[in-house]
Amino acid sequence: MSHRVVLGRWPARLPRLLLLALGLLVLVPASMAVVMARNDLLSTLFHRHTAVMLFVDANTGEIVDANQAASDFYGYPPTVLRRMNIQELNALEPEAVATERRQALSEARNYFIFPHRLASGALRTVEVYSSPVTLESGRQVLFSIIHDVTNRALSSGEQLLYQQRLEQAVATHTSNMEEVRQRERNLFIASLVGAVAVILVLAATVFRRSRAELALAHREEQLSTLIDAMPDIVCFKDGHGRWQRANTFDLRLFGLEGVDYRGKTDLELARYQDFYREAFMGCEASDEAAWQAGYMSRAEEVIPIQGGSAKVFDIIKVPLFNPDGSRKGLVVVGRDITERKHAEAEAERLAYFDSLTSLPNRRLFLDRLGTALSAAQHSRRYGAVLFVDLDDFNTLNDAQGHEVGDLVLQEAARRIRAVLEEMDTVARFASDEYVVLLPELSALEHVAVDQAMAMGERIRLAMAESLLVGQQEISLGASVGITLFPTPTPAGAKDLIKFADTAMHQAKMAGRNQVRFFEVDMQARVEARFAMEGDLRLALGRSQMQVYIQPQVDQGGQVRGGEALLRWQHPERGQVSPTSFIPVAEETGVILALGDWVLEEACRLLNDPRVQAQNLRISVNVSPRQFHRSDFVTRVRQILSLTGADPGYLTLEVTEGLVIDNVHQTVATMGELRALGIHFSIDDFGTGYSSLSYLKRLPLNELKIDKSFVQDAPENPSDAALVDVILSVARHLKLKVVAEGVESPAQAAFLTARGEMLLQGYLFGRPMPMDAFLAQLG
Repeated sequence: MSHRVVLGRWPARLPRLLLLALGLLVLVPASMAVVMARNDLLSTLFHRHTAVMLFVDANTGEIVDANQAASDFYGYPPTVLRRMNIQELNALEPEAVATERRQALSEARNYFIFPHRLASGALRTVEVYSSPVTLESGRQVLFSIIHDVTNRALSSGEQLLYQQRLEQAVATHTSNMEEVRQRERNLFIASLVGAVAVILVLAATVFRRSRAELALAHREEQLSTLIDAMPDIVCFKDGHGRWQRANTFDLRLFGLEGVDYRGKTDLELARYQDFYREAFMGCEASDEAAWQAGYMSRAEEVIPIQGGSAKVFDIIKVPLFNPDGSRKGLVVVGRDITERKHAEAEAERLAYFDSLTSLPNRRLFLDRLGTALSAAQHSRRYGAVLFVDLDDFNTLNDAQGHEVGDLVLQEAARRIRAVLEEMDTVARFASDEYVVLLPELSALEHVAVDQAMAMGERIRLAMAESLLVGQQEISLGASVGITLFPTPTPAGAKDLIKFADTAMHQAKMAGRNQVRFFEVDMQARVEARFAMEGDLRLALGRSQMQVYIQPQVDQGGQVRGGEALLRWQHPERGQVSPTSFIPVAEETGVILALGDWVLEEACRLLNDPRVQAQNLRISVNVSPRQFHRSDFVTRVRQILSLTGADPGYLTLEVTEGLVIDNVHQTVATMGELRALGIHFSIDDFGTGYSSLSYLKRLPLNELKIDKSFVQDAPENPSDAALVDVILSVARHLKLKVVAEGVESPAQAAFLTARGEMLLQGYLFGRPMPMDAFLAQLG
């Protein structure tokens, strides 16, 4: 490219240069070589650069020159493209294009978006950066850099190549300049030797060299124009990290316009620009990382923008080194990728989240369910999948329209989210279908079933609340299907969803607005359990509960006391076993009311004259939940005061598991009750966590030998040995002993032969109503 730019008048220092040039004859060939080298460098930069570049006549629109990248982009040979007018490429009206050229010439604008037509006839959207340049001939042209932005997200690779080539060109230019300076120094020394002989020749040489310098300055100005026109960060630093050169975009970005930044480090600039302090400090750290790496590094950096926002830049840093390995300089190039990052985030949101409700979609839910299923198999804790379907949604959607339907779907999503725990997930699967993941439930199946069922009920009740849309009240409802995992037979994530879906359809068939489990037998157990809980809460008020007493006798068969046992006579189920309803009462909290009632009935029994006449002791079982309630001691005092019973004849039976749970608090509670005169007995001793270390700390009066040891003790040496050990412990701790489950004379004889104790079992009497027990006493 042979165009030259007029930079100004002839330098005023020329006469002095002529006098000095008398000693510089040897410099002539070398100087010309330098000029040619610089011209070649800049010409190569223009013609081989991957960015599309044109020189366009500012007045006529004729294309004065074009590089190979322009020929490749537009599809015209270079010779043809240089004879064309820009109007032949630009799809706008001629007057509109001329107007834009005039704005670029006056520098009113230098950035444009145009539709350009290729040789193939295809239209491409391009962004154009134009700067006015005056050629030596006086001709005014526009230097234009053109980027294809038709599909910016697909051109990131070309943009990166463009940056890399620019970095290489800048690095080559910097290296050539350093070599030129070194040659000039060497030639200057050599020229002093032959200066006198060549004074006349040098005068002409200086003239030619001045012209070459003007040409080089022109090329440098073109390069500067190119760099300043780029909508990217371009910065050059020396080996000490001091800023040497930065383009307009970089200066504007960091608020350095009008600031003397040259020769200052990032740390020094940070002191002048408080708003960008953190960004400058980050630049210094990443610069050092690039130096340490020793090769081109690339990273994303967030730079704050005035107004509270921030932009993300793709930063490339190329360290340059001297031959001796010392640091020479650093080239920094960065492109704004904020829009691309936003697009990527939006793409991820669309890929994993529902656009209407912002809930996770099927893809994300299956991923989380797979993770939860794997975790459950290792932790041995159950999880659950709930399939929620809005009842009669299609009818509502058809009648009220999609706008109302969308509001209902969004409200349903909000309500489900509101009742879930933080670790739970709800996803929208289809139009009116939601799937819920409960990843960590109990390790016990029946407890996990209750937890999942409770959550299903919470969701169903939340959906049942009416929704006000405008002036209209809409009634919602939902059918919920539940399945637990892991299942007895291996099942994947999609299988679990299918199971829950099947259960949901069972809920629909049962009349809608229902909760159902997938497994038929589990569903039956769940229904029975919830039915029992409901009946249990009403049992006391309906006088279905009774206190039975089982006698405790001495070795002579004389009744010395009795154990109060709770019995439930259901009007439909008949006699309900305590092993069935006591665990439900414990888990639901109903045991608190039942326990107080049994204790009060036992205390009333102690006031009966027949019981008092024989100084009988009555034992009452205390559940862990009842014992650990904060007001347990107060409640016992109230019952004793209400009934007037003598606490000295009351024994509270507790299990080993209860006493070792928070043993310090247990000892304190037992101590308060023991001060009232109440006795304590360890029930089912030997089946739990027997330990002398905690037994000796507790204010105990009695041990009860579990019936599992008593039944086979006469024939089984192992059970006999265990009974002997328990009796030895009792003697050591000076505790009384009650043996329960005595059903045969052989068992009674075995026990009485080993020492003094009380016996309890069917051999001496089954549990009986309180009236029957009092009748036996005479």
